[in-house]
Amino acid sequence: MISGQSAMNVEWAMLGLTVPFVLLRLYSRCWITRNASSSDIVVVATWLLFAIGIGQGYATYRLGFFRENRSFKPGVLDVFEDKVALVKILKISFTNTIPYYGTLWGIKLSLLLLYYKLIPESIPILKLALRITAYIVGASFIVVLCLNMFWCLPISRNWSLDKSNACFAYASSQPYFITAALHLLTELMLLALPFPLLKVLNLTDRKRIEVGALFALGGLCIIFTIIRMVQIGLEANVATVGVWSTVEQATGIIVVCAPALRGLNSQPPVMQSQVDLESGTHQPIHGQGWWTAGRVTPKRRDSGGAHEILPKSFLRFSNSHQPDDAWEALPDKQPSTEISIPQRVLSTDISSSGSCEELKITRPSSAARPA
Repeated sequence: MISGQSAMNVEWAMLGLTVPFVLLRLYSRCWITRNASSSDIVVVATWLLFAIGIGQGYATYRLGFFRENRSFKPGVLDVFEDKVALVKILKISFTNTIPYYGTLWGIKLSLLLLYYKLIPESIPILKLALRITAYIVGASFIVVLCLNMFWCLPISRNWSLDKSNACFAYASSQPYFITAALHLLTELMLLALPFPLLKVLNLTDRKRIEVGALFALGGLCIIFTIIRMVQIGLEANVATVGVWSTVEQATGIIVVCAPALRGLNSQPPVMQSQVDLESGTHQPIHGQGWWTAGRVTPKRRDSGGAHEILPKSFLRFSNSHQPDDAWEALPDKQPSTEISIPQRVLSTDISSSGSCEELKITRPSSAARPA
């Protein structure tokens, strides 16, 4: 049997273990490959729910709920001496339903979003299976949440100290077995769904090893789920169940973060650059970043500056086929008969050197104009 202190040490260790995986996933997706999507938001939200659940477990531990003779069964009402603390523990345990099952189903949602990117429309049968799996996962989450929140009505019965009136929805037989069955079913469906896709992919030996390791981690999640169910059925000890529940959630978060870590070996996209006409060096174009998705946004300068990018309407007057009165169409014309306008030279080749050419626009003299 696991002691309460050991259980809390394992839970905090599991939370700390998931932190680098989540951060590396965000770094890889947002900075290296620059293809962040909604799945990253789901992963972050899932980790936050996991952290909230660990915090709630620590709160019940401080109130004495992780002792050796503590369990999720109604008999805890007899062995717990501090009734005020017991009411707090029962309320926290009841609200822990949301972060706990939110974490488990958040992991499933992250896997579904990954499968939607991997499975192409050219395989309609597999795409249909993915949609069916998504519907089942969504429906099962609603059923599980409703069962564990509203099985005992009024809801205050979940923290009642009267044994004749007390009802723990999260520990009752019917909600527990239905929840366990739906959780295990959806886990198996998500694990088996990508297997047909592997047959049509031409993977190298290294890729097969990576995929095999990922599926092995997914299989561990199912094993931990089964162990947790057995432990609850045998003794329902708070510390033991807490450890296996935490390990199950942490393994699931690592599984959904692992595929994105391959992007750490990639090189970040090369930012477009422009020549600084004053120094001859290259500077990044303003507005480039992962949030612009590769869109080119020229750096803005003060209007009328010496290095302002010339519109095409200005450059056309350098042709000799323009009419004689073309000068009159130029805005802000100067009184001099000849002006020099620097022409910006844009370059994305970092190895090239910047240059500045002068575009001369000559105002025809009045004497040269035809009568």
